[in-house]
Amino acid sequence: MSSAAKIQSARANGALSHGPVTAEGKQASSRNSTRHGLLSNTVVLEGESKERFEELLSSLIAELKPHNIIESHLVETMAVAHWRYLRVVSIQKAEIDLEMARQAVPDSKPVRAAIVFRNLADNSRVLDVLLRYEVAYDRQYARAVNTLLKLRASGHKTGLPESMAKVQELPASPESAQGAAETPKFPNET
Repeated sequence: MSSAAKIQSARANGALSHGPVTAEGKQASSRNSTRHGLLSNTVVLEGESKERFEELLSSLIAELKPHNIIESHLVETMAVAHWRYLRVVSIQKAEIDLEMARQAVPDSKPVRAAIVFRNLADNSRVLDVLLRYEVAYDRQYARAVNTLLKLRASGHKTGLPESMAKVQELPASPESAQGAAETPKFPNET
């Protein structure tokens, strides 16, 4: 139960927030539910909670406050990787629970769990495969966090590495390139 002081404080803090003020902020926030909904439709499986995924994504956005589209994509990558990591962990639990239900051994639960674990490890690749996915999603999450932190530490406003920020723009069509003295190059071209 909240105390009167907490309720008063929450009301005072809520009154301070007026949402986005600039035109860009209003436009960006107007697309939030659409973007989140599209992402949840492609990531959340049947039987999983879209609302919980959207809460996860929203909490990461609120915590990390992405400054541009690249940072937003990195935050989305973190949400997707963490969601899939949680899925793998729940599949591991379900697999062990199913195998424990099949065991008719009247031993204690820790002994039955050990027998189940040995059976799954010796006779099935399920634990190996699930571990591989668990590690992959954990690395994907960590890579996105590290990339976000490096971008912020570098101070680039666009969020692009310096090498990408210097890329010349390609002409829109061959006709517009006729007047150009030199053909632009890709950044990895020699």
